[in-house]
Amino acid sequence: MITFFGNRWRDVLLPKTWLLIVAIPHTIFSALVPLSKSEIGSTYFVSATFALLNTVVLLSIYFFTEGRSQARMVAVTGGAVFLWLLVMIAVDPANGFDLSAELAPPFLYKFSINLELAPPLLLWGLLSLGGVLNWNDESEDDSETPSETSESEIVIN
Repeated sequence: MITFFGNRWRDVLLPKTWLLIVAIPHTIFSALVPLSKSEIGSTYFVSATFALLNTVVLLSIYFFTEGRSQARMVAVTGGAVFLWLLVMIAVDPANGFDLSAELAPPFLYKFSINLELAPPLLLWGLLSLGGVLNWNDESEDDSETPSETSESEIVIN
């Protein structure tokens, strides 16, 4: 198997650890604080309830999956949120996203982004990367197939 970052990075970016690292600040800053400061029915309240739903998904992945399944769920969920954040940053002019290029020599390129959005991008990006690096984790214990069950384990009622 070819590894781009080596096993050291796989060990640092364990999906189970990064699920907690992302879920805790996400729950506090994206769900609980906004819910306490917004009025029911406002756009701010709806966004906070959606953030709370994301927390439920993260905790479900943490508690109900292991090994390869967990890594793949983390990669898909974290990657989807990371891409969604990038799209929302690029689409909303209030986020301070700017990308420009000069098509004449010396071909100057300018890229700017609001630094307040860096922590969620970093957290969700590292969560997704941890899932991708552990995508084919061989330590999945819950992958018992019916052919591996012995006759003594089969109970007929």
